[in-house]
Amino acid sequence: MKKLAIFLTMVFFLLVSCGQITSALQPASTNLPVVPTDTLAPTEEPTSTFTPAPPTEEPTITSTPPSPTETPEPTNIPTATPIGQVFRDDFDGNLQPGWTWQNEVPSRWTITQDGWLQIIGEDASLLGEGMQSNLLWHELPEGDFEITVHLKANPTDNFQQATIYIYEDGENYIAINRGYCGPCATQGNGIYMEYKINGQLGAYNLATKETDLFLRLESKGNVVSGYYAFAPDKWVRLGRFGNYFAFKKVGLGVSNVDIQGINADLIGLFDYFEIRRP
Repeated sequence: MKKLAIFLTMVFFLLVSCGQITSALQPASTNLPVVPTDTLAPTEEPTSTFTPAPPTEEPTITSTPPSPTETPEPTNIPTATPIGQVFRDDFDGNLQPGWTWQNEVPSRWTITQDGWLQIIGEDASLLGEGMQSNLLWHELPEGDFEITVHLKANPTDNFQQATIYIYEDGENYIAINRGYCGPCATQGNGIYMEYKINGQLGAYNLATKETDLFLRLESKGNVVSGYYAFAPDKWVRLGRFGNYFAFKKVGLGVSNVDIQGINADLIGLFDYFEIRRP
């Protein structure tokens, strides 16, 4: 009995010891609260120190490009020469090619800013001494022709003239002018058509104080006629006679013909000059 009691006592202690060993193998409790799995932070990717460049953007168009348009036609196309026109100068800036100066005095002529040829007269006269200054000549065409000018002049003294000439020499010429002639039938201001053919003189005249006018010489069918107008295309014939000479040049000029040396200088202004077929 004593041995059995001792045996049972040993078995008891053995069981108790085994239980302590088992509990030592269990993980120690941390008493941490249970955290729901859906509150856990998601795993983060590793942070990189390289920042990628933003994607290249298309350029921003700030305005709508204009639609293609047709190329405009040039605006400075030369105007076709009117039918019948042989030569014309409107005195816009420079003289047209074709003119020739005789006895030019540059200080006594100019082209004004508003397009007029201005000639200041001197004393000698083509129809007198034959040595007039600043005569401007152009060739005439063969056959029939018209010569037309728009003129401003205000003569105040005897024998002052702003003239267009058809001229060959001192014995053969035709002239029409705005002038002044006290001894003439006009008794001063007037329009004068003068001619000399083979040394034979003739003249027509009309009294007027108009200072803005148009003058024309026409050679047609072997007859020369002189015209004047105080408005465009309102022509009145001043005189006519048979043409006995084939003239080759036409000219413009202004003269004082100051016999006594007391006249003021006459200023002639020519707006345009034209030669055409009648």
